[in-house]
Amino acid sequence: MKLKALVAGSTAALALAGTAGAASYKVPSRIHVSTGHHVSVAIQKDRAANKVVGGGFLKAAVTYLGVDRATIVAGLKSGQSLAQIATAHGKTADGLVTALLAPAKLKLDTVVATGHLTADRETTLLSKLQTALTTLVNKAVAPKPTHVKPVRVNPAIVLHAATQYLGVDLKTIFQQLRGGKTLADIAVAHGKTGDGLTAAIVATTKTQLDKQVASGRITAQQETDFLTGFQTAVAKIVAGS
Repeated sequence: MKLKALVAGSTAALALAGTAGAASYKVPSRIHVSTGHHVSVAIQKDRAANKVVGGGFLKAAVTYLGVDRATIVAGLKSGQSLAQIATAHGKTADGLVTALLAPAKLKLDTVVATGHLTADRETTLLSKLQTALTTLVNKAVAPKPTHVKPVRVNPAIVLHAATQYLGVDLKTIFQQLRGGKTLADIAVAHGKTGDGLTAAIVATTKTQLDKQVASGRITAQQETDFLTGFQTAVAKIVAGS
């Protein structure tokens, strides 16, 4: 039944949503030197708040860049890399890497001084860590779009628009659809047009969506995008496609 298809299509297809959320960032919180002379960048992630964390790492970055933690975090969340943040504050990516590497070098120097690590081994370890930090500093994490509510239209609005425009009740419409007519045929039989019926349904739907835009539930762009696809779908249903 074509009108039922219209209602079903309204329920299933009248949803248009954009997505967006804060990006997740992994930031080294400390540099660890084990007794086995292995140097690694320890990673922490604030799973609950989905924020940038990392005491030692951010402290070193704050000291070098001369900005507060909030500024760095905001930059990362906007999709900037640490290198871009450094440049924006008159610093360099290489300088930031050196600043982040310094704590590890101090620890390794101490181990070398005790004779438990050779200078050559220290150089190798610092070289590997520098490569890892360089990658981290130059990597930007694109922010995910924040979640927005989907566009929803009550199917009853669509049915009401059809009966109002055609000037007949639903029972009559259903009977004629069962008889093999399309909604366009029914419109013509009652001195109307298929295009007029489509326009009436879209106009009524737009009135409902205008209220959602005014209340801030959806954006004007969401409404425009939705109505573009909705009009095409309704036209096909009215024509019996």
